[in-house]
Amino acid sequence: MPGTPNPLSEMGNLDHVVAAQDERPNPLFETTALPGFKKTVRGRRAIRKFDGEPIPDAVMRDCFGDAILAPNASNLQCYEFYWVRDAQKRTCLSELCLDQPGAVTAGELIVVVSRVDLWQSHLKKMSDIMTDSGRKPFKGPIRDYYEEIVPMLMKTDRLGFHNLKRRLMFWYRGRSTPTVHEPVTRADHRIYGHIQASLAAENLMLSLAAHGYESCPMTGVDKRAISALLGLASTAEVTMVIGAGKGTPEGLLSPRARLPFRELVREV
Repeated sequence: MPGTPNPLSEMGNLDHVVAAQDERPNPLFETTALPGFKKTVRGRRAIRKFDGEPIPDAVMRDCFGDAILAPNASNLQCYEFYWVRDAQKRTCLSELCLDQPGAVTAGELIVVVSRVDLWQSHLKKMSDIMTDSGRKPFKGPIRDYYEEIVPMLMKTDRLGFHNLKRRLMFWYRGRSTPTVHEPVTRADHRIYGHIQASLAAENLMLSLAAHGYESCPMTGVDKRAISALLGLASTAEVTMVIGAGKGTPEGLLSPRARLPFRELVREV
């Protein structure tokens, strides 16, 4: 219902996620899935003007279900979607998107938020899910990864002790063997969070396209004011706002143009 603080809590998408686990790629996908996938990827365009009609709730919830299946580092899912349905908040949000037509005319507005600050609680929740609340504990490398490596990479503090510890550890290990060299700084963690949020946002937009709807990702927005509008924690960061709905002909501003394949794909 409009105005509900967390409408996604009603999604009931667990069955959606569990069912998808069995749908791994196989040779049959070339004839069953590839044609539709190509249409979806090539049909998705950034639309700047919509007809204003809302997208059916069932479709939106299904698209969010697809979005949370996006790849993400360590399965921590350090992001949130805010499906803005309250009329007053939508008006304010459109203004904070600088009154871009892609926001003002959208049938739906979604704010994509990076939540690196939730990594500990998400790690605990995912561990409970993956181990059946401890009844099937992690073993071997998986245990080491989730109980030692992930906390080592993600922990931070105001004085920067963990940042310095990681910097020295990466430097020392890198002298003798290939190793990662980040995250070290707060900036590294911020980049990490926006990457995870963007991966999920792409899944959302592709799912909207597959359902026959269009979208417009917007990053040129007043992110600080949007955070205040949504009552976000000071440690949360807005990644983008997505307008979605049925696009109008004038919403497509130009033919699709991309740099040549050879300039973007390097074979080495």
